Amino acid sequence: MKLWKIQRMVFEEYKKNGYLEEWTNPDILTQAKIDIAELGLVVTEISEAMEECRNIDNQKLGYELADIIIRVLNFASRKSIDIQSHVIAKHQMNLKRGKLHGRQI
Repeated sequence: MKLWKIQRMVFEEYKKNGYLEEWTNPDILTQAKIDIAELGLVVTEISEAMEECRNIDNQKLGYELADIIIRVLNFASRKSIDIQSHVIAKHQMNLKRGKLHGRQI
């Protein structure tokens, strides 16, 4: 399945569960604060994935990684960002960068 189809699919569930109207309610917060709060949920999912790194269970880690992707796709959808085209464009940019992007570990 193409990434744009996955993006559309998870965004439909996001809307169905009331997140779109919650995150676009101007009475709650300014748009910038809403964006920061929603991106904070991505950080939460990253923290959960980091916690799973302590375990041997890759299936649980996989679920947490999926949660990260789902949160990012929903955020991109709400912001009307075609994430697939951005991933492809960014990958093309990265192909032109040097080993370790010119840095040392």
